[in-house]
Amino acid sequence: MNIDLSEKIGLSVTLNKENRLEFGADVKFDGESIRSMADLSVVAADENLKLDNAPAYFMYRNVHKQEDEAKLVENKQRFDLTVIPRNSLGEEFIKTSGHYHPEKPGTGVEYPELYYVISGQATYLMQKHEKDGSISDVIISRVKPGEAIIMPLNYGHVTINELDEPLVMANWVESSFSSVYGDYEKKRGAAYYLKTDGFEKNPNYENVPELKTMTTNPLSIMDLKDTLIYSYVNKIDKIELIAKPELHLDDFKVENLFK
Repeated sequence: MNIDLSEKIGLSVTLNKENRLEFGADVKFDGESIRSMADLSVVAADENLKLDNAPAYFMYRNVHKQEDEAKLVENKQRFDLTVIPRNSLGEEFIKTSGHYHPEKPGTGVEYPELYYVISGQATYLMQKHEKDGSISDVIISRVKPGEAIIMPLNYGHVTINELDEPLVMANWVESSFSSVYGDYEKKRGAAYYLKTDGFEKNPNYENVPELKTMTTNPLSIMDLKDTLIYSYVNKIDKIELIAKPELHLDDFKVENLFK
């Protein structure tokens, strides 16, 4: 059964029975990218797991209305959509590959990322990486439909789908943003794995801190709480922190993002 997501996003978007997105004639995007199950073999807890080339999740970059293109280019903002169908990686819940964020040239500050859950539930596993490669903090946050979350600076993250239904999420990022996979691939995933019987530390990391469970509460965008996620484009000055994080450092303090 097809599910119309338009009233939850602010764009003409439908989730079809194959868990892929279809767009209205007024919507432009840069194409569909597919991460296969086999692609996730390098981040799976079980290194002997046999995974095929079936789709694991679908990504749609630079989704927008033609009429908004100039505004997005001027403000260096990009709107993406991702679908993670129900699945598993052996004993693990299905997840993304995980990534860190690149540094904005000339600032010494990493780009942030704003996510929003459209349907399903997203479990975000965030880990703070230090210059010596160590992990100094690990946060888990479960985000429900209609809720937004902003990744703290210097934190990489994995998105996990724990439910028996597709997870559809959106994100706003700086337009030149490109993920940095680094240790996620070198160390077979994040510092923790989420399995059906709970969290398990990844033995490829040393001295991993205990998990902290926190609730998303991004104070800087609270006045957007009742705004459809794509409609942020009409209040784009409110998300300037995504493209210009160096001007909004206080907004990225953990205490200003979570409770």
